[in-house]
Amino acid sequence: MSTVQPGTVMVDRYRLTQPASTDLATAEAWEAHDQILDRPVRVTFVDGPQAASALDAARRAALVADNRLCRVLDVGTTELGAGDRSYVITEPFAGESLTQIVSRGLVDAQQARALMGEAATALEAARQRGVHHCALRPEAVRVDGHRVVVTGLGIDAGLAGIEPTDTQAAAADARGLVALGYYALTARWAADSLEVPWIAPDAVRPLPAQTGPDGVVPVSELVPHVDEEIDVLVRRTFTGDDAGAPATPADVVAALEPWGQVSVVAALPRFVQPPERPVRSSVLGAGSPAGNGPRPGTPPPAPPVRRPSSGGRIARAGTVGAGAGAVAGAAYGQPPAQGAVPPPPGQPGYGQPAPYGQPPVPPPGQGPNGYAQPAAPGQPPTGAYGQPATGAQGVPPSEGNPPTGGFASTAAPKKRGVNPTPIVLGVLLVGVVLAAVWAMAQAFTPFSSEPPPEVQASQEATAGTEPTETSDGSTEPEPTESETPEVRPIIETGEQLDPASDGEHPEAVELAYDADPSTFWFTRTYFNNPVWGGFKEGAGYGVELREPAPVSQVDLSTNGSGGAWQLRSTSLDDPTGGDLLAEGSFSEDTTIELDEPVIVDSLVLWITELPDTDKADEYRLELNEITLS
Repeated sequence: MSTVQPGTVMVDRYRLTQPASTDLATAEAWEAHDQILDRPVRVTFVDGPQAASALDAARRAALVADNRLCRVLDVGTTELGAGDRSYVITEPFAGESLTQIVSRGLVDAQQARALMGEAATALEAARQRGVHHCALRPEAVRVDGHRVVVTGLGIDAGLAGIEPTDTQAAAADARGLVALGYYALTARWAADSLEVPWIAPDAVRPLPAQTGPDGVVPVSELVPHVDEEIDVLVRRTFTGDDAGAPATPADVVAALEPWGQVSVVAALPRFVQPPERPVRSSVLGAGSPAGNGPRPGTPPPAPPVRRPSSGGRIARAGTVGAGAGAVAGAAYGQPPAQGAVPPPPGQPGYGQPAPYGQPPVPPPGQGPNGYAQPAAPGQPPTGAYGQPATGAQGVPPSEGNPPTGGFASTAAPKKRGVNPTPIVLGVLLVGVVLAAVWAMAQAFTPFSSEPPPEVQASQEATAGTEPTETSDGSTEPEPTESETPEVRPIIETGEQLDPASDGEHPEAVELAYDADPSTFWFTRTYFNNPVWGGFKEGAGYGVELREPAPVSQVDLSTNGSGGAWQLRSTSLDDPTGGDLLAEGSFSEDTTIELDEPVIVDSLVLWITELPDTDKADEYRLELNEITLS
């Protein structure tokens, strides 16, 4: 079916690199590179009878700006050698889908709540712009670092041929959001079946949820210690009638708020909880209940695990035990267990290699077999710190009591050094004496009526000020002018202005003043007529300043040349009114110098004709950056 291959360049801009995965039956996805903006993108070719509906839905989805939604960058049709192909350009899919995450383990209840809440917030922003998803499923939600990203807004429902009313679409999205949380907690899908023809036959589909007399089995009966509010939300949505079910994504947000700070979302890529396997740490030795000594090849017990002094993750018991077993086993000639962690090179103590032909070197205070040093003749055996040995200490190994690797202890050496207390007291005494001498000198110093040097300097500076006569005949010094701080024009917000239609990419307005020339606000592409294709007389881009400030120069960085613009001092509600400050045509770097500074709190760049593009009879503006000075 595909007529493209790696290296194909679409519309003189997007170079396809490799195929990408998609679960849509009538779509073909590719990873690509935008050669103009030098960034990765995702290209989705749509086919079938619903292709036109998918393109129209994608155009409407491009008007929604939210960082939790995969942004639509371009929509169109191109000829690739075997007929026209319809395409949608979006941001690349990053992170992992919910299907991939749940395939490795169930999600923690707190993180499932954050996932539902973030996705519901994004879809509520889309609903307020009249756009709905209507095709939520685990493959349409991804976790990328700190972000929960919803993909397929508009295009998925368009390819599925789903065209409900606004009320039905909002309720379907709310139901799908709760089903996503149920799936994250149970790996079961509680919403409508995904065995539908618009999903590819080889796509992974979740198992349906278990049902009971009242509908879907509640989460609390399947998952221990589940969040009570999530359980109530699931019961309202999938148990009994639909009277209490959430009607919009906003209802889901209200039911889940608050779901934690950003740190909760930041933990989402790690929310797969691997099952903890119990680690047996007991070692049969002398005095063990078995009474027969340790099993053959059993290493001595592991040394005590001490937490590191600095912060950080503490090793699991299995890791510590394995490392200890490898160390102690090496000391007694035993091979390390599989997966054991060897001691660091040069680490003294157990496992230190001995010269060839000699037994391993035991730790200080122990004999060659790991026991306390034997006492002198006629003296009782001693253990750690010179105390009489008990239990395994001081008892030589015997046939019924083989060595188990006990440890002997030695007293810590006493630290010797200088006592700093006399030195500190002496320094304090000298300081007190000096302070007393200074206080007495200040007390007996004669009083001087002369002002301090800084006051004298101030008086000398104002001495030459000529006095002015007041109404009562007295005189007062003439005040000096103080410098007022310079107010700089700082752009607070930007807005696309299109009173004649539904907007020129309002989701990208912030990219025209973000101090990044590689990003831009852009218009749609119009054909055959630079005056907005003959559909309207003009549109514009307006900025509001943080505070009224003088503006003497406006710099525009754009992608083309030609067209016509007007710079107006007016409010954003009246883009064609106000004062006309300047007019002209576009170039890649357009500098607008005003005759004199104008104090404004908002400016409008009104565009009456679009500049040319690199293709004939195509007109479009990309405003990379607008700068005021």
